Amino acid sequence: MTAHIVYSSIDSKNTATHSPKVINIIRKKIGFKNIIMSDDISMKSLKYSITKNTTQAFNSGCDLVLHCNGKYKEMLIVAKNSPLLSTFIIKKTSQLLNIIR
Repeated sequence: MTAHIVYSSIDSKNTATHSPKVINIIRKKIGFKNIIMSDDISMKSLKYSITKNTTQAFNSGCDLVLHCNGKYKEMLIVAKNSPLLSTFIIKKTSQLLNIIR
């Protein structure tokens, strides 16, 4: 899970959730090969709208975006601005399902 924190030595403009540079380090340098999800994009620590918080998190490399405040209208915005599930997400969630069964 990414955090809504700025790692200024890596990306002084974006939080980890919105930083392609941070996501790239997680994937390439650390070698993480599983699902990367955002922290809750409805938290007030992010400065953008729900729409921009959603699209920027996906565009930066998050595989899933969390929206946790329970506001239905915002949920619809997140869903509208989310890509279809990729084969990567389907594969990873299927693997998890097999483990917990």
